[in-house]
Amino acid sequence: MPDLNIKGLSKDTMNRLADKARKAGLSQQEYLRQLLDKHVVADEVEGVRSELGEVIKSVAFALEQNTKVLNEFIRVNEG
Repeated sequence: MPDLNIKGLSKDTMNRLADKARKAGLSQQEYLRQLLDKHVVADEVEGVRSELGEVIKSVAFALEQNTKVLNEFIRVNEG
C-alpha cells in the first residue's frame, strides 16, 4: 500500500486529530485512512443522492397524476 506524508501540520491540528482518533478508538493512521476514504467517495454519494431525489420527484408526480385519473374514473363510473 502506498504511503502519504503530510508535512507542516500545526501542533494544534495534530493534537486535535489525536483526540479524534482516540475517541473513535482508532490509531491516528487508521483514523486518517478512514477519513480520507470517506472524503474520496463523498462526491459519488452526493451524486447518487441527487439522482435519487430526481427519481423520487418523478415517482411522486406520476402518483399524483395516476390518482387524478383514477379519481376521475371512479367519479364517471359511479354516476
